[in-house]
Amino acid sequence: MKKRMILLVCLALSLVSASLVHIQSDASEVDTGAAQVQIMSSGDYEYSIEEETAAIVRYIGSGDVVEIPSEIDGYPVTAIGDEAFRYRKLKSVSFPDSISMIGQQAFEYCEIPDTLLLPENVTVEACAFSYCELTERVVVGPGSLIKSRAFGYCDDLIVVVCGDGSELEKNAFEFCRGIEQVYLCGDVKTEEESIISFKDIEVMEEEAGEYEALKQAALDGSLGAHPDPSPEETKERVLEIMNSPATLDGVTVTLEQAFAQKKADPDRYEYTFGGTLENDSDEGIMQVIYTFRLIDKNGEEYRSFAEVYDGEDTAIAPHTKIDFLHEGIRWGPQSTPAAVEISITTVKTETELPPAHVPQTGEYLFHALGDEKLANIQEEPPVELSFHVDQGGYGRTATFKEGDTLDQAVELFCAIRIGEESGEWVTDNYNWISLTWEDGSYTDISLNLSNLEYGIHSTLHTYELENLDAFWSYCAEYLEDDASYYPEDGA
Repeated sequence: MKKRMILLVCLALSLVSASLVHIQSDASEVDTGAAQVQIMSSGDYEYSIEEETAAIVRYIGSGDVVEIPSEIDGYPVTAIGDEAFRYRKLKSVSFPDSISMIGQQAFEYCEIPDTLLLPENVTVEACAFSYCELTERVVVGPGSLIKSRAFGYCDDLIVVVCGDGSELEKNAFEFCRGIEQVYLCGDVKTEEESIISFKDIEVMEEEAGEYEALKQAALDGSLGAHPDPSPEETKERVLEIMNSPATLDGVTVTLEQAFAQKKADPDRYEYTFGGTLENDSDEGIMQVIYTFRLIDKNGEEYRSFAEVYDGEDTAIAPHTKIDFLHEGIRWGPQSTPAAVEISITTVKTETELPPAHVPQTGEYLFHALGDEKLANIQEEPPVELSFHVDQGGYGRTATFKEGDTLDQAVELFCAIRIGEESGEWVTDNYNWISLTWEDGSYTDISLNLSNLEYGIHSTLHTYELENLDAFWSYCAEYLEDDASYYPEDGA
């Protein structure tokens, strides 16, 4: 399960550059607010043309080894557009020398385990590679500009090599937990706090001529490589269980196993907790929130993990118990764990928190959400439907209030169906559908990119949506820039 984060800073930075923001449509032209930009496809890519050069706006291939072409249909490829590869799991990415710009959030949340080699004289925009969890080494070609938070929160990044004439803006490598070595080859400009981490970082200033050797060492994996942890280091540490079982309002949580294991990453532990939840009451239990508190060897608490049993549509039956197992909880660096305490903070019964309908694959969206007005939309349609798209902070909205356009939007909306549950948990694109009813009430439906984001009790679910493209394409013809982004005084 991916971690859920809201990148407000990245969204704010995105407001200043919307030149490569595109809303995908079945039509051959896309309105960016200033001009009609033609979107074409060739092989694994969709691209646009400007001044006889191509910009890749979306990767539509299925391969995980990506070699970005130097030209498409005879046009030199000079740019990677905003969000073009976002969320893709890739083994490697290689760039041609023709690339001069990599857009905002272009590779955000990608998994790229191989060393990332950037071409010379490239500008890497804000958040372009942020949250790339498996990128261990980044080589910045000479003369390149790495903008703020371009590599923010790349936890497993170890080494950065910068060529002569490069520039790292403030916070370019913000909060890269594993970073240890930075090589500045020649005249490299670094603003204050270009790199922010959780520990001291060794910064080596090398001669410009050292760049090629360091680049090769990074590519072959020898630069900054960590030795495999010894068997003793990776051995599971059994934590003392101090106060199990814990009881509250007829529910008993018994912790039966608690382990900590040191990982290859510096000073990082991975935790496993297992046990049972028992309902001793006469009513079904829908929700239990319980907490594990880690204790160090001096008896001091330094970290806690809250976990939730959320029955959604299945309660823990009276006088029964269920097992729980939480694996892969990672945290570090911290004191060496020694013990764990457990406590219960919340218990809710079926009366306090009734079972909810969980959307099922194949259901129509307007039925699946359990909203009475939505369920009757075909008999009593809304008086207004709005579809909002926010790509990197660039907001646009299509609003339908009457006549054939509203009827068509509602018809396409009613064709949207629930697909498989998705692994995407990132909510930094605030897309939504809003319906206003005859009585003045309204219903808002949150979309995460092309997916439905739906909260059930304390749990957030994200479902892939089927037949959304037709609705999206229709609305794209009517999208208008949100007025709040363009002040009346032109400032």
